[in-house]
Amino acid sequence: MLALLAAPLAAETLPDAERYDGTFRLDDGHVVTGGRFVEGGFTMFLYIDTDRPDFGGVFRRIGSSDRFEALPLGPGAETAPALEIEFYRDADGYDRLEWRAEGEPVRRGARILPHRSETVGFASADGTELEGRLLLPPCPGPHPLVVSVHGSGPVNRYGGTYHLFFVRLGMAVLAYDKRGYTADDSAWREPDIDEMAQDAAAAVEFGAARRDIDGDRIGLFGSSQGGWVAPEAAALAPATDFLLLRAGAALTQLDTVMHEIRMELPHDELDRAGANNAMMLYRELYRLAQAGRPKSEADLLTGPYRDFGWYRSVFGDEPISAAWSDRWWSWAGRNLAETPLPELRRSALPILWQLGERDEAVPFVATREALLRAFAESPGRDQTVQVIADAPHSFIVEGEEGKPVLSPQFFGGLKSWLEQRGLTGPSADCTPGARR
Repeated sequence: MLALLAAPLAAETLPDAERYDGTFRLDDGHVVTGGRFVEGGFTMFLYIDTDRPDFGGVFRRIGSSDRFEALPLGPGAETAPALEIEFYRDADGYDRLEWRAEGEPVRRGARILPHRSETVGFASADGTELEGRLLLPPCPGPHPLVVSVHGSGPVNRYGGTYHLFFVRLGMAVLAYDKRGYTADDSAWREPDIDEMAQDAAAAVEFGAARRDIDGDRIGLFGSSQGGWVAPEAAALAPATDFLLLRAGAALTQLDTVMHEIRMELPHDELDRAGANNAMMLYRELYRLAQAGRPKSEADLLTGPYRDFGWYRSVFGDEPISAAWSDRWWSWAGRNLAETPLPELRRSALPILWQLGERDEAVPFVATREALLRAFAESPGRDQTVQVIADAPHSFIVEGEEGKPVLSPQFFGGLKSWLEQRGLTGPSADCTPGARR
């Protein structure tokens, strides 16, 4: 278990936006870790006991108060009991909380494992300036470092439990705002995979240059889209020492997008022939984009099919030139051929790649087999694919009594893999190898 520190963290050491971030020990023994979490431009708060992840959830702040209510996410969420957290400010900051679950006694907790947060900036290879935060454990450095690699969409430096989990293991975390980040979806432009890889590589080199970072223990942690980005970034940044991927994609973008489309087809409106026709037409459309053809040619391609029922069920009534944005057409053309497999075949780095067995966004069987073949061909001898049983892309599975929980295989597998390779740092009492 974690050692309880006598002195809590002063809130003044954390930026205002991070005052609810941290690790808290509750009076019943649970230790919850988390804080601000941004995905798709939407701010949430993620708090989980990473040793027992059936305890916790995703929360939203109630107005401008210090109270947070759990969001109904995942299977069985509608029947889950109400859950609320309220934070209290002592003289030293927001260092106490009450955890209120419907039908259960109130749990009270205090902050442990104080960490530091430093605003940092660095330049990517093309001169783009990026800004983020460096989270540092309480013990003296140099620290192992994890550079957080983004998933798709508008996301920034805040990763809640996914970042504080590493700090709890005595590791520093460098997390930055995604290139072009904006919470306004209408203004968002997804960077190219190559641009994101250059940004992640620059983050690695920035971390490696710091005296408080252990230059022999620097890794990249990527989720989802990070499967395309992190291996390329590692190839660009020689200071990279290991790779961690959560639900990472490894096939081409095209194959992965096609899998997502098939999973999202309105199957109740389509027979097998209609579904196959829709998938083949999607592939022909993307071939046009990859060939650099103007989007107007998509209307010529789809014109002969627009009166068929299967076409209207899948593509709607608007012509493709109106339904699909110019930005998506252009981005797809430049990026659909991207795959990390060539980099993985050349990589000798230790790698942990975690895949969900029921992933709706990443084709599980094909991705696992492609990874195993790439690892067999590579010079590396420490490359593992871990399957998270019954897990979708989110890794949220159905727990006891139908309650949605983050699969315990995720954090448990990640922690074991890191500890076995000596990649974690000292525990909270600054004793190497102490129990956490």
